[in-house]
Amino acid sequence: MTRLTLDHLNVGYGGADIVKDISLSVGSGEIVAIIGPNGAGKSTLLKGLAGVARVTSGGLEVDGTDLVPLSPFERAIQGVAFMPQDRNVFRTLTVTENLETSAWGHDDIRARMDEVIALLPTLSGYLNKAAGGLSGGQRQMAALGMTLMSRPTILLVDEPTAGLSPNLVGEMLDVLANLTRHAGIGVLIVEQNARAALTRADRAVVLVDGRLRRVGPAAELAGEPDFGALFFGDHA
Repeated sequence: MTRLTLDHLNVGYGGADIVKDISLSVGSGEIVAIIGPNGAGKSTLLKGLAGVARVTSGGLEVDGTDLVPLSPFERAIQGVAFMPQDRNVFRTLTVTENLETSAWGHDDIRARMDEVIALLPTLSGYLNKAAGGLSGGQRQMAALGMTLMSRPTILLVDEPTAGLSPNLVGEMLDVLANLTRHAGIGVLIVEQNARAALTRADRAVVLVDGRLRRVGPAAELAGEPDFGALFFGDHA
């Protein structure tokens, strides 16, 4: 089931479009990885979907609802959750307090927290710790828990493994893969570790200079002999 649809979408800042003419869909229980060189517009695309950057033209819908005129908060109410790369937790608050602040539209916060902890059981080990005192991997897991508190149908994740050790890279990506299988959430992920992301993703897109260069099954893309050239943007 298609949840998120982009139709010739353009996103930018001020008067300049950074992301141009993007058509893409994300289905329920599907991971779509966005890969490409630095400066390709990957994070800008996610910010446009979340409402942080401006959609200048084109269509953007979730479950048939037009997201373009909606604020970031209104998009979250519609089921779109955004996990940014940086500043994604309140560092002076405990993990429990971070989760509580993110339970938009849920009367029984405790019940929702229990659901999130069931999805991310490692959180239970540091619920009472201040988020600023957590390790990098723990902090990213707490940030993921916060995005899940709103019970999203679409999760936008920007570089979730940045700065993590190789072991934690695999753990974080495995957690995201499990979410799609067990919670039916559609995930659109920007990930610097392209090969690791492609081993968990269903489909992938290559973004270069703000435009789509390739869309296809993740395994097929990873197996292409010119994968490195695609990722680093050496092909026209």
